[in-house]
Formats: sequence, C-alpha cells, structure tokens
Amino acid sequence: MKFRNVLLYNRYRNILIQETKRYAGHSKWQNIKATKQEHDNARSQIFNTLSHKMKVVALESGNPDPNTNPKLANLVAQARKANMPMSTLKGILEKIKNVRSGETHILPIRILKGPIFVIHIVTDKLTHVKFNIIHISKKFNAKVLESSAFSHWFDSVTFVIASKDCNLDSAMEDAIIANAIDVEEIKDGSETYFKFKSEFLHPEKVITQLENLGYTILSTENECIPTDTVQVTEEELLNINKFKQKLTSEIKEIVKIEDNIASL
Repeated sequence: MKFRNVLLYNRYRNILIQETKRYAGHSKWQNIKATKQEHDNARSQIFNTLSHKMKVVALESGNPDPNTNPKLANLVAQARKANMPMSTLKGILEKIKNVRSGETHILPIRILKGPIFVIHIVTDKLTHVKFNIIHISKKFNAKVLESSAFSHWFDSVTFVIASKDCNLDSAMEDAIIANAIDVEEIKDGSETYFKFKSEFLHPEKVITQLENLGYTILSTENECIPTDTVQVTEEELLNINKFKQKLTSEIKEIVKIEDNIASL
C-alpha cells in the first residue's frame, strides 16, 4: 500500500511539474507577444506621424519631390533612420505626388472659452469640407469662429524658402525689392537657404519677384504663431487630442492644426 502511494505521489508530482512548466512557457510567450505588440504599435505611430508630416509639407509647399524640397528630404531621412520599409516609403511618396490640389483656407475653431485651433485646409470644395468639420466639432463642444477672429491670438505669416548663391546681406537687399517683410538665413549642413517672410496665404508677389531676382523657390510654409496662450488640464488635453485625431483621420483635406495651448 505504501509503495502504491509513492507511485501515485510521483505520478501526480510529474504531472504538476509538467503543467507548471507549460504555464510558465505560456506566460513567457505572452510577455514576448505583449512586448512585440508595444514595439509594433510605437513603430506604427512613428510611421503614421512621418507620413502625415510628408503630406503636410507636400501640400503646403506644392512640391512633392524630396530631391528639390529640403524639408521633405529631411523627413525621408528620418523615415529611413526609423527603419521604415522601402516599399512603405515609396508608397507614401507616390501618394503625395497626387495629393488633393486646391486653394489653402484657414478655419478657426474654439472649444467653449478654451483654446483656439487654426485648421489649415487645402481644397476646392470648402463648403463641403467645412460642413464635415462643423459636424465633428459639435461632438466636442467646439464652435467655428469668424475667419478674422483668430488674429487676436496668433501672428500669421507665410514663409517662402528659396535658394541662391549669395550672402545674407544680398538676400536682405533682395527682400526689400521683393516687398518681403523679413528674411533669415538657414543652414542645413553645407547648404544655405533663405527664409523670406511674406503676407499670410498670399506669397505670390514675393515669389514672382524672387524668381525674377534669380532665386529657386523650394517651398512655402503657412504658420500661425500664438501670441496669447491658454492653460488646459491633462484631462482637457486628452479630449483635445481625441478631437484633433478625429478631424485629421476623417477629413483628408486638413493638412495641419495649430493651437494656442500653453505647454503643461
């Protein structure tokens, strides 16, 4: 009887050990899977961010060629550094060659008495796009403002990035001739560019004059720089980020959203 009990004990002991090993292996596999999932999610987020930035640069500058658009070339370099698959990168560059064309519009929106968002849109169907933005905004207690309303909180300007074999002094003289508001020198490695400040959303005259003066226009950038910021809580910021994500994911005509939220 005692011998039988010993056999039974050893038998169930072996089963318990095997089950313990099996569950330990299962747990290890789950941990590896969870870690890989986190890594893949982070990698995907980086790729999506870079893809969106490439689209913005191509739309704002009107130049989807990284060979002649330094800002786009920099984003391509970042994508390669982040190990973005070549097929994915080529697909993104192919898509932005056919980005939706149209006129640039600005739509200011405010959440109650909180921060103001300046939505940059490129479209030839503004009424339709505006309707969709208003529909989403209502769900987040946001209201569209008059086009001129945001000027109290932002300094809006369009920058023209151009190149020419000259120094800053010569570029400053050319800026006066071209009726640009200001100019600054930009160094990018061994390359030198000039950033001319022009009238917001209407850089055409400055661009024409600069081309007549021998400049190569590389890109244009519309920027709304906040002059008065608003504080928000972490909870409010979470809701704001959801709002932005909803807009940019559902309305492809939006190229970027700027705001006057103060840093937490």
